[in-house]
Amino acid sequence: MHTDLRIEILHSDKISAGLDGQIDRLDHLAFSGESHDDPEFNSIAWADHDWMMLGFVDETLVSQFCLLKREILVGGEPLLVAGIGGVATHPDWQRRGLASRLLRASETFMRDELRVPFGLLICADQTQPLYARCGWQTVAHSLNFTQNERQRQLDTCVMILPLANQPWPTGLIDLCGLPW
Repeated sequence: MHTDLRIEILHSDKISAGLDGQIDRLDHLAFSGESHDDPEFNSIAWADHDWMMLGFVDETLVSQFCLLKREILVGGEPLLVAGIGGVATHPDWQRRGLASRLLRASETFMRDELRVPFGLLICADQTQPLYARCGWQTVAHSLNFTQNERQRQLDTCVMILPLANQPWPTGLIDLCGLPW
């Protein structure tokens, strides 16, 4: 069954209060029951996003994720990436390929508008197959980030989506700020 999905990419300053409320409700539905092995996970602050990738069926928000552009360090070398975070689909709409369709639609935006060689996301091991089916590749199982001027390590699956003819560098990944 093919669902008619209307996809929008909105800059964060173009999101109305009403739509922001819908985004928050969908986040709550998607992530409220998650448990994490890392006892410090709940103390992590998350980066603000620059854009939202939104999927609507009729006028109902059913799937979403945030996007940002950031210079990170990999093996001590600077690298621009498009960060994807908070991939969420309403429980009533899951297992219909909606998140995959949003992810595929974001590729052109990341490559042509953001002009970055890679997308980067972090995910739980159980969601890694979803991203792999969309062309994302696992490159690490931990990364560093900075919160409250303190360097921290997050043990999680780190995946990239190549968007240019450029090899992923080797070495430690440092997000140079908050994770997304």
